[in-house]
Amino acid sequence: MKINKLQKMLFLVVMVFMTTCGVFAQSDIYSPYSRFGLGTIDQTKNNTIMQGMGGICNAMEGKHLLNSSNPASYAEIDSLTFLFDAGFFMKYVTYRTDDASEKGSNGSFDYFDIGFGVTKWLKMGLGVAPYSSRAYTSRADYDWDYPYSIDYEGAGGLNKIYWANGFKISKSISLGFKMNYIFGNIIDKTTLYFPNHTYFFNERRTNNLRFSSLTFDLGLILKHEFKGDYKLTFGAVYSLPTDMTAHRDVYIRTMFKGYGTSTENPVDTILYKTNASTPVKYPQGFGTGITLQKGERWLVGIDFNWSNWSAFRINHVSDSLQNSWNIAIGGSYTPYSTSVSSYFTKLTYRAGFHYDQTYFNIYGTSINKYGFTLGVGLPVPRAMTMVNVALEFGKMGTTKNNLVEESYFNISLGLSLHDRWFVKRRYK
Repeated sequence: MKINKLQKMLFLVVMVFMTTCGVFAQSDIYSPYSRFGLGTIDQTKNNTIMQGMGGICNAMEGKHLLNSSNPASYAEIDSLTFLFDAGFFMKYVTYRTDDASEKGSNGSFDYFDIGFGVTKWLKMGLGVAPYSSRAYTSRADYDWDYPYSIDYEGAGGLNKIYWANGFKISKSISLGFKMNYIFGNIIDKTTLYFPNHTYFFNERRTNNLRFSSLTFDLGLILKHEFKGDYKLTFGAVYSLPTDMTAHRDVYIRTMFKGYGTSTENPVDTILYKTNASTPVKYPQGFGTGITLQKGERWLVGIDFNWSNWSAFRINHVSDSLQNSWNIAIGGSYTPYSTSVSSYFTKLTYRAGFHYDQTYFNIYGTSINKYGFTLGVGLPVPRAMTMVNVALEFGKMGTTKNNLVEESYFNISLGLSLHDRWFVKRRYK
């Protein structure tokens, strides 16, 4: 049975609802570094296609590609095409210090994007994706006259919904504008307790910071086509600095017990304050990239991104952050995209590498990260659909200065499809 337009729209609404719920409910795997700033932010995060190429994205564009990192790329979408892209990820991590190690894993929805043409010169996109994650637990023990311990625990994270617009200025120039709605909760709990003294009051401070703000990105695409089906593309993006206003709920109380597996017995409330206005300075950032490709056969590219996180403030506090930067190199190869003889010659093979200076700087030590990526695009026979897989192996952090090194392995699975929805059928 053929699917009519109403059924397609209902399908998309259901997919948006399911994916959105999955993204909003998700929390990344535990990381001690997520205690700082806005939590863990992945500079190479994009759709599965670009994740397989080291995260290059600033100059990536195509008729069937949704690239939310550069809104100018939407201008290349076919006017009569509706695009859909959604992804799921799994992550495995080994944490190491000088004297211990531990493993962890997690999986969740990764992103959801749609794109479509409005006019020949204006194309739009909508999407939702996680932006940052707060997930950590740690404890500090103090052996003084009265031994005590302090537990630190964090949870939550931020998500973003974005509306992108790509404007076709000429055959070789495109401009873009994207509005991001960033929202979510960042929760930090600090518990002071005296495990060896039953009648000492313990204390817990809960800080819930709620975000609901807009940020804005600008994009540019310049391209030039050569003889022999070659194309050189330059891309640039700029994230505007923004003065946000978050709202803070603070709850401080004393209690008996309440640590480990013991039952908490509340005693008194020291402070309970809700909806306190908290200023947040969100930093500017920019990125550039360049790609060279030959038709649908191969593509190579390089990206550089930088963000002014040293200017970031929450309630006028910088919180152990530094300027971040990232460099990524990657490419793809398709043996014969129009081959009718062998399925494997129509696969798209991808690979890449990225190196990041993250925005974390702990005890004067820069927390850096690097990763190697592999990917493959699997076309679905007799359908305008592609299943994409990306693998990443990498490390983040160091064991120096009593810090933690994270060795990780990521698997990203994406589904890309496009349909010519706006063409009237001559025959039923």
